[in-house]
Amino acid sequence: MRNWLYDLLKRLIRAGFFCYFREIRMEGIAGIPASKPVMLLLNHQNALLDPLLYAAYARARRPYFLTRSDVFKNPLLRSFFRGLRMLPIYRLRDGRETLQRNQEVFALCAELFSRGEHVLLFPEANHNLRRQVRPLSKGFTRILEHALARDPGLDLYLVPAGLNYEQADRFPDRVAFYFGKPFALKEYLGGEGNILMATALKDRVFEELTHLTTHIPPGEDYSRWIGELERQGVDFLNPAAVNQILQGAPGPKLPRRTRHPFWGRAWDLVFRGLNAPFWLPWALWIKPKVWEPEFMGTFRFLYALLAYPVWLFLLFAVLATLGGPGTASPAVILLVLHNLAYVKWRG
Repeated sequence: MRNWLYDLLKRLIRAGFFCYFREIRMEGIAGIPASKPVMLLLNHQNALLDPLLYAAYARARRPYFLTRSDVFKNPLLRSFFRGLRMLPIYRLRDGRETLQRNQEVFALCAELFSRGEHVLLFPEANHNLRRQVRPLSKGFTRILEHALARDPGLDLYLVPAGLNYEQADRFPDRVAFYFGKPFALKEYLGGEGNILMATALKDRVFEELTHLTTHIPPGEDYSRWIGELERQGVDFLNPAAVNQILQGAPGPKLPRRTRHPFWGRAWDLVFRGLNAPFWLPWALWIKPKVWEPEFMGTFRFLYALLAYPVWLFLLFAVLATLGGPGTASPAVILLVLHNLAYVKWRG
């Protein structure tokens, strides 16, 4: 039953992402081992969109995800998240008494690895839209220690991956995942009893993440660098080239994206006018209640995924009542094609 629900949600969400994002890239995803247990380690920017994107495009196996526990408090979303194999992880801000529950989660992850499953988590242990890899927490190494205690011979692989959004809080947007080369956990076992060399492992994952996504080092003037990169019109979906600029190296010349402010704004007005009954509830009532900018994309996408089909159905019903199905069908199809063109080509 759960596999059926997962596959249904995956197809639905993937179709939604196709209509929501201008471009989605998954570079190196084919290299993730299908026959081995895998821990995927990603930088975290855009709240629940980050795991949902991987869930929609995963190839090797159906992954499990460690997700902040507070999102499970909403009963309407709880079943949805569990259907996508999301597991709650508890933080100090959730209450010191809740931290003990993480032992159950760690034990469950160890069991999943013993079955050859894939688990995705965000080692920064928080999300932020800043183009910067933050210090990694010890949580993922503790999970690995639990897994090794259960099975000292565990043949597990780790895959760091960098998430890159063009402009994560805006619509429509572009996104690129860059998956690093898998490496074996056994490379970081040493001493008597094959003890996990946690610090060395954290350092490697951090270093790889800084190459797989844009990373403005903490000591730099973040605002100045962001302004300079945007002035140059860099493609944030090409982190290798952007990081070369940050390091002062002569990187490849990055072509500016052609923008036409007047026509872009005019198209915005047309899009909003044609979709006013769908767009206005978001702009007037839902968007102002989003409490963190990192959740803006998540709530916008989920709203569109649920409300857009309702809007098209209501439009068809009204037009069919006024002019018949022969009038309603072409009108709705043309609107869908227009909206898709807006997402794919709005500069």
